[in-house]
Amino acid sequence: MARPAPTLKPLPPPGGSWWSSTHLWIVGLALVGLVLVGLIARDTFLAKPAAATVRLGTATRGTVASVVSGTGSLEPAGRMNVNFRVAGQLSEVDVKVGDRVTTGQVLARIDPAVQQANLSQAQASLASAQANLQSVQTPLTWAQLTQLQHQLSNAQQNYNDTVTSVNSQNNADAAAVAADCPASPNCNSDKTKQNSDQVNGQIRINQAAQQITSARDNLNVQSQVKPNSIASAQAQVASAAAQVQAAQLAANEATLSSPTSGVVTSINGVTGEMVGAGGGTTAQAPGTIAPAPGSSSTGSTGSSAFMVIDDTSSYLAVLPFAETDAARLQPNQAASLTFDAVTGLTISGHLLSVSPSATVVSNVVDYYATFVLNRSDPRLRTGMTANASVTVAQADNVIRVPNAAVHTTGGTTMVTVYSKGEQIPTEVVTGLVGDSTTEIKAGLNEGDRVVLPSLRTGTGTTNGSNNLLRGGGLGGGGIRGGGG
Repeated sequence: MARPAPTLKPLPPPGGSWWSSTHLWIVGLALVGLVLVGLIARDTFLAKPAAATVRLGTATRGTVASVVSGTGSLEPAGRMNVNFRVAGQLSEVDVKVGDRVTTGQVLARIDPAVQQANLSQAQASLASAQANLQSVQTPLTWAQLTQLQHQLSNAQQNYNDTVTSVNSQNNADAAAVAADCPASPNCNSDKTKQNSDQVNGQIRINQAAQQITSARDNLNVQSQVKPNSIASAQAQVASAAAQVQAAQLAANEATLSSPTSGVVTSINGVTGEMVGAGGGTTAQAPGTIAPAPGSSSTGSTGSSAFMVIDDTSSYLAVLPFAETDAARLQPNQAASLTFDAVTGLTISGHLLSVSPSATVVSNVVDYYATFVLNRSDPRLRTGMTANASVTVAQADNVIRVPNAAVHTTGGTTMVTVYSKGEQIPTEVVTGLVGDSTTEIKAGLNEGDRVVLPSLRTGTGTTNGSNNLLRGGGLGGGGIRGGGG
């Protein structure tokens, strides 16, 4: 037969009944609560208020500087927009984007057939003009000149013969008149004949003389050089020579060579395409007018040039500055430049120029400034982000205090000097106001302690426990009111 299961009885609570244990715990918690309430009441109602904290700074001797900054990008120091001077069909392109080229290196060529044909025609025109000039300068051959001289000699001989014949006839007539006159009946007839022969003889002599003149004039005209004709022929030769020179230049321009050393950053054309005459090579004058990066004036993206070559041996930093900062920029001001892409690299530079016109984006007015880097670095690239800090004003070896210590009351510039536990308002003369400190020209001595405004947090005025906040810069510190 199976045994029945045993019956389990509950254990009695230790030290007494269950009600007594619970009561003890409640009483204990109540006592702890009373103690806490007493402590809070003591701290709240019986504690003495802490002394007020005074933030102090110190008048020190050093440098006061005002710095403005901007962020922009790197641009190459030199940029060439390279174009063919003549139009034609591209026959070859010898480089690609990213290639480094040197001065004089062949970049591309166009088909030179048209230019060569024009050159040949110009050369033929020059030869014709030169032949014409030669003809004007030497109009007669030796045979032609000899013939004209012979004609003159014949005319002179004919004149001499005519004079001899007329003289002989005149002598014969004179002899007849002398023999027959006055007694002979032929006297009158002889005189009449004498007069007639004299007239006719003179006519013959005049005609012979005229022949000499004509022959001499003909020789002179034909053999003398005509100045006007020579001048005209010379002008034709000069014009033809200029046409040859232009045609030769055009033929040479069928080959495009690099005007500088640098990196090819853009090519607009492939073999077989037609290219227009682009006016040759143009250069960007670095910083003459500082442009915004990427604008058309820099010759960057979107350039219509056949090819763009950048001189990356050095760079310029082009950065926008707020109008209030730009007004303080002056050429040759020193700058410190850093680069987001090259950690730890800092390069000194100087301001080259500031754009005279503003760039307005979303109602924000900026002026672009161009900075020259005093050295380069092989890690730098076109377009990298550049940050420039420019010292626009600086005063060295002057007494200075934190900016927060200076305030103006009723038109008078004041600081509050802390001396022997007292706060003494003191009038001062200020100089340069820097980014964190102000120059004090009169009113303070080096080492004077000045009161700084209290800093407030979300729960009220600072209590001086934070040494960084109490310092106020330049040797400042916080002390309890009433201290020395």
